[in-house]
Amino acid sequence: MRQGHFSLAYLLALFVGPFAASQGLAATVPHVGLLTYWDCSPGTVQAEFGPFLKGLKELGYRMGESFVLECQAAGKSYDRLAEAARKLVQLPVDVIVTSSQPAGRAAHQVTDSVPIVSIVSGDPISAGLVASLARPGGNFTGVSYYATELTAKRLELLKEAIPGIVTIGVLANPDVSYLPFEADAMRAAEKLGIGVKLHHIRQPADLDVAIPEMKKESVQAIFVLPDVMLAGEAAHIADLALEQRLPTMAWAPWYPRNGCLLAYSADYAEMLHRLAFYVDRILKGTNPGDLPIEQPTTFELSINLKTANALGIDLPQTVLLMADEVIE
Repeated sequence: MRQGHFSLAYLLALFVGPFAASQGLAATVPHVGLLTYWDCSPGTVQAEFGPFLKGLKELGYRMGESFVLECQAAGKSYDRLAEAARKLVQLPVDVIVTSSQPAGRAAHQVTDSVPIVSIVSGDPISAGLVASLARPGGNFTGVSYYATELTAKRLELLKEAIPGIVTIGVLANPDVSYLPFEADAMRAAEKLGIGVKLHHIRQPADLDVAIPEMKKESVQAIFVLPDVMLAGEAAHIADLALEQRLPTMAWAPWYPRNGCLLAYSADYAEMLHRLAFYVDRILKGTNPGDLPIEQPTTFELSINLKTANALGIDLPQTVLLMADEVIE
């Protein structure tokens, strides 16, 4: 993931939070709460929220001076996201910021009053998070990169990159089955005449069984569906896929950067950076329900040529010319 550079001093300042400000100041400046699936260590928060924090800084916010940062984490458990969100509400905070729909959903289930600013991977309307994109209503807003055709586009690109594919192995986390990606993948595969071998992955160790099993099932490629847990396993998936000599198409640019073959995605760093705009507006008095949900207008194809060479895949020139990022 593309991230801004933060000095050690800045990262240290980030995590002293309310301790960086006097008690009087901490009581008068707004408190921004980060809700994360991972943990609240400096390195993790930099990796997950770096562009957002950079955006706040560009808008004139100074840690410990004009706002206080709080963080609560689920410790890599979807089941603990609601508890972490509840802790932020109880502190209290003036706004909750998340980088994923599962975290945003958990916060939304906990509070209908504290503003929530989030990246949304699924359809925020059908998920019950907002009334509409133009006028969300309620306390939830942010950026959504969901489009029903996005999964189909990834599959089309995979088929164009590797002509002759007839069966794919799909990695999906059933803990986020409320998201639409499994159904989207099934419809897209059927339309393209591609068979699907679906493997549910609840924990990283499941990958060690699923990917070798895919090879036995004679799949020609692996198709990774959006999921926060799987996002952290990009290198693991890449290593296992290479061992089994299977190309992989995923949904975020850090997959090819970690050794997977292909990814087609929105610019995550830009979406995170944009969340700072929403927080700024909310802290200045705008109702989150009046801030339209934005959607990215461009998507990027990332290709790892080193992986293609290792797999003996000669990618068509048409695919290479479409690439926005080529890793050699």
